[in-house]
Amino acid sequence: MTKQYNALIVGIVSKSAFKLKNMIEEKYFPINIWDDFYDDGYVPEGEKLETYIYVEDSDISHEKRKKCLEVLLDYINQNLNVEGIKLWMEFYESKKKYPNLVGNPEAEKTFFDRWEIKLEGLTHKRLHEWMNSLEKANILVDNIPLSIYSKS
Repeated sequence: MTKQYNALIVGIVSKSAFKLKNMIEEKYFPINIWDDFYDDGYVPEGEKLETYIYVEDSDISHEKRKKCLEVLLDYINQNLNVEGIKLWMEFYESKKKYPNLVGNPEAEKTFFDRWEIKLEGLTHKRLHEWMNSLEKANILVDNIPLSIYSKS
């Protein structure tokens, strides 16, 4: 290997380690409840009111992200109003969602995989109620809190 290649690899590893170190030092797992979905009462006929929750840090292992979401899903089911809402865990793979883009060099750069909590039937009004409770909750994974927010 050349010195340039070695320097590149060291730079990439150092950047990832720095980001992970900062996340650990700040001691939280960033959790986003995606809020870009149909407005309450304005779901087109034949469509579903759907959104998802995910760990917003790809430097965290899939196993740890899955654990965070499992703990959160359990908390939601036990402590929040889930009446009329369907919730489940799913492993999302963008290559499977957009198979026609596989092989396209530009598209390949944007593909990702992650665990998600899928939600069907969550309204913006209910999301607001949930966020009022979740912002006060002390939900921990391996003694590190989940930092839960909602944005798109």
